Amino acid sequence: MTTARHYLSQLALCAALLAALAAHPVMAQEVSLGRDCAPQLTSMEQRLYQKANEGPDALRNFIFIRRAILQVDTYETAIWAVAVSRARVSCMKRASET
Repeated sequence: MTTARHYLSQLALCAALLAALAAHPVMAQEVSLGRDCAPQLTSMEQRLYQKANEGPDALRNFIFIRRAILQVDTYETAIWAVAVSRARVSCMKRASET
């Protein structure tokens, strides 16, 4: 009986950790830029943004390997990365005009 309880507690812990990681909706956030027009991203968002800039194959492979943890869509991530890049370019244009 104790083995079953231990197994269930370990399973519940893993489920809680995965839920916490999956609860972080990357694509739902607005793009926040710093003073130097650098995007303010979490470490996970930085990795997704980096892979998106490396190309669709790199992004697809990165998400495929971590699909159970990230639970993000490749297409939505690519759209988000383009929005971050466009916001950065727009910020840099405004900074150069002043």
